[in-house]
Amino acid sequence: MEKKSSVLVSARVIPVVGQSSVLVGPGLFREIPQDLKKRFPKVSTFAVVSDETVFGLYGKIIMAGMAKQGLKAISYQVKPGEKSKCRKVKAEVEDFMLSNRCLRDTCVVALGGGVVGDLAGFVAATYLRGVPVVQIPTSVMAMVDSSVGGKTAINVPFGKNLIGAFHQPRVVYADMLLLKSLSPKQVREGLAEAIKMGCIRKKPLFEYMQKNVKKIMNQDPLALAEVIYSAIKGKADVVALDEKEKGVRSTLNMGHTIGHAVEALEKKEVLYHGECVAIGMVHEMALLAKMGHLDNADVEAITACLKAYGLPTDIPPELKVEDMMHKMRIDKKNKNGKIRMTCVKSIGSSLPDPIVVEEKLVIDYLTSVLKN
Repeated sequence: MEKKSSVLVSARVIPVVGQSSVLVGPGLFREIPQDLKKRFPKVSTFAVVSDETVFGLYGKIIMAGMAKQGLKAISYQVKPGEKSKCRKVKAEVEDFMLSNRCLRDTCVVALGGGVVGDLAGFVAATYLRGVPVVQIPTSVMAMVDSSVGGKTAINVPFGKNLIGAFHQPRVVYADMLLLKSLSPKQVREGLAEAIKMGCIRKKPLFEYMQKNVKKIMNQDPLALAEVIYSAIKGKADVVALDEKEKGVRSTLNMGHTIGHAVEALEKKEVLYHGECVAIGMVHEMALLAKMGHLDNADVEAITACLKAYGLPTDIPPELKVEDMMHKMRIDKKNKNGKIRMTCVKSIGSSLPDPIVVEEKLVIDYLTSVLKN
């Protein structure tokens, strides 16, 4: 049952797992310091981790709000972009916190998109063997996906998100008004994850997004709130069933096997994470259709929906099959050396566990698509 926040009366509350919950609603941002004071009476220091761009937009507001509530807050900004999600920057954040004598009564506040959320969450998971973390996502991608569920990680030369930990945020504040500063490209890439949720679990969400493209892309408040709330609720339900990704949570990786390979390789065009996932969704679903698991009509509907939001669906032609296979062979879903992918049976329904897709089928398919 939907709950209301005791402090943020305008928010809709989505329980996730344990003490973790998501607060959804426009205008929450300025009320966060007051809510933090109520939630964390024993915290002595709030360490706000952000990137330079996001902090330039919202940093003064959050820091002034903390001061007004009598809360001690320090801040650290990283360079924007995926390159900051690495061992070196993680160590820099930790050294900053240590130099400011942050102890176990510290709470990390992640203010930013997916990179900041993953990085700051991993810092919180390992700092002094674990301190609380709060997520304030400022992108659609982070709001509907990466800030919810406790996955934290950094990238390494071998691939994305290979070093990390499960560490549930105590609370996620999803304020749609923070999305106003995003470019259309940034909005689109986050909506790819919402479409994904519709494909694997929530057919009504998929159908709503099919019918309301213009309203959603124009950030109509009611339409965008419906998409964000439904996508977050879908993910929260999955995490509650399978917090540590032993089974059904792996369905959230639809599109990520091929998508992560596309993302990890050098390309002529800059593609965001959600754009790579969109490409992965189309081609993984095409493989499922070849295996007899999914109707071609569903593949076409998924492809058409992604295209309607301006998302890419073609694998960049400059990529090489052998390079993509190398990346896919070290995907986290693999077992016993076998490539596994999320199996969507129909739009809104998927198997609880990934299925094995034989390498020869993947190689033959990619060869036919890339012709190299």
